[in-house]
Amino acid sequence: MKWFGGLNVLTLESRRAEEMAALIAEYAGNAVVAPSMREQKLDLSGPLAAFEKALLGGEIHALVCMAGVGTRLFLRELAARDPQHLARLQQLRLMARGTKPLQALAEVGLVGQAVGKPHTWQEVQEGLLTGLERDQHAVILEYGDAAPAPMLRELGFAGLRVTSIPVYRTAFPFDTAPLAQAVRDVILGGPDVLLLSSGTQALHFLKYAEKMGLLEEARAALNRLVVVSIGPACSEAAADLGIRIDLEADPHKMGALVRCAAEHAPALLAARQLERAG
Repeated sequence: MKWFGGLNVLTLESRRAEEMAALIAEYAGNAVVAPSMREQKLDLSGPLAAFEKALLGGEIHALVCMAGVGTRLFLRELAARDPQHLARLQQLRLMARGTKPLQALAEVGLVGQAVGKPHTWQEVQEGLLTGLERDQHAVILEYGDAAPAPMLRELGFAGLRVTSIPVYRTAFPFDTAPLAQAVRDVILGGPDVLLLSSGTQALHFLKYAEKMGLLEEARAALNRLVVVSIGPACSEAAADLGIRIDLEADPHKMGALVRCAAEHAPALLAARQLERAG
């Protein structure tokens, strides 16, 4: 099997860019690496003080952990204020969006409950609606993107109080030259396949295209590529941005993402090219 067969495979991965590039090469692809974001830690002193006061007052009933990185940061800084706070958290309903925040909770001896698959905001909303009673209070640890306004409205209509604590936000990388080049290359027809391991990658790609004055051209050019998503949450975010997802990895891991693309993208690309030629 030729796998990618030398196709140009664009990845917008940042933190694990080298690992992604190695996987693409392993499946005979030409990796085009354009880091699209960096994590920007926020000052938690104010939100932590408010959380601590509400926790001690018994005013919090659920904690929603959206990502492993954000959960670890929050727990570390909370424990620095008072190690006993971690034990107090076990009195709450601890909800996790997938295995990574569950692991972060387990590392400090806390037992969480994963929301239903595919771990999108919809499942978070359902978990809160079924797990809490009217007038109870949930705190969401945001992981880069703010909680969707429609979800907050629905929870408000149900009588739930929701507070968000943004633990970190995402920004463009310090070196944006590779991202700018990726935008130009996509428009000029360079990459054949786009791998997305988060919705934020797609958002930053389009935001940077807009910054370059090339948003409409970039949107149109993405339709030529075979776009492969790591899982439902990523696919949902990409769809909200108007990006068509052709394939979705299962299981929702980086290795499966690359293998899925290598197995199916060449045939999809060839069929699409024949259709256009005809």
